[in-house]
Amino acid sequence: MNPVYLNSALTGNFDGDWRFTGNQKSQWRSVSRPFNTLVFSAENKEELILPCLYHALNFYHDAAGDGNYRTIEFNLTNSYQYYLNSDSTQSITAGLQVGVNHKRVDISKLNFDTQFNGYTFDENLGTGEIFNTTSMTNFNLALGLIYTYKPEKRKELVAGIGWFNMTTPKQSFMNNGDVKRDKRMVIHAKGNYPLNYQLDIQPGIFTQFQGKYKELVIGSNIKYIYKDLKGEFIAPYAGLWYRNLDATYIVAGLYYNNWIGGVSYDINVSELTPASNVRGGFEFSLQYIFHVFKPLDIKHRICPDYL
Repeated sequence: MNPVYLNSALTGNFDGDWRFTGNQKSQWRSVSRPFNTLVFSAENKEELILPCLYHALNFYHDAAGDGNYRTIEFNLTNSYQYYLNSDSTQSITAGLQVGVNHKRVDISKLNFDTQFNGYTFDENLGTGEIFNTTSMTNFNLALGLIYTYKPEKRKELVAGIGWFNMTTPKQSFMNNGDVKRDKRMVIHAKGNYPLNYQLDIQPGIFTQFQGKYKELVIGSNIKYIYKDLKGEFIAPYAGLWYRNLDATYIVAGLYYNNWIGGVSYDINVSELTPASNVRGGFEFSLQYIFHVFKPLDIKHRICPDYL
């Protein structure tokens, strides 16, 4: 539900002229201060500069833990779609994302072992830590590539690969040049296939690798087309997904005309369970696709001949 951040090549991968997407997630409320993430993106598919060239602006804000560790990003994303056949059922799209990443932390809100005096915590004791800075700003770069196959309205396959943090920006608040943000590679695929007149299955798989870390998500949604008339479309959906060795999460939402809204909830099954009490977090998403009205420009009128 956050296509531009999943893969820069997904910019413009929708039927319309504009797509606005918002996501909000809060998690680990039972472990420490909640981790909160807010994302917003706006995409344009009007081919303002070149045919098949699409654009997006996106904003990311994340606040994590007791130290209010914030990550703020602004990005400009562009993608170019190339059709592989004359009927436009198959295409390859390349994406490029450039942006600015800003991080900061509030050291005064963190506690350290050296501030324990043997009996109680004493905030007047030194932390023993030397921070050269509490904020930093870096340039970032991401690339992406997707393949799209859409032979019919309700049949579609989208598969792609994305590379993030290509500049490997520095991450240390202690001026340690060896501490960098590792490059991240994402591989994903998702489809839509009609089971009958009213039901669509939407399976998907997502995996990513960053340094020594890896993630695998697999699952599917089921969409029920309640009404599909000219000017009116209503289709609720629900799904079950699994993040390997971490969480199972349930999804529910609704397609309503040009709107798509959804909510998901993580059920934690990792080694963090004793602290999380199986609770993960809610995530909310909302999309709106806007179609620009384009009146026909009739330059020549052919009048009938009257005898």
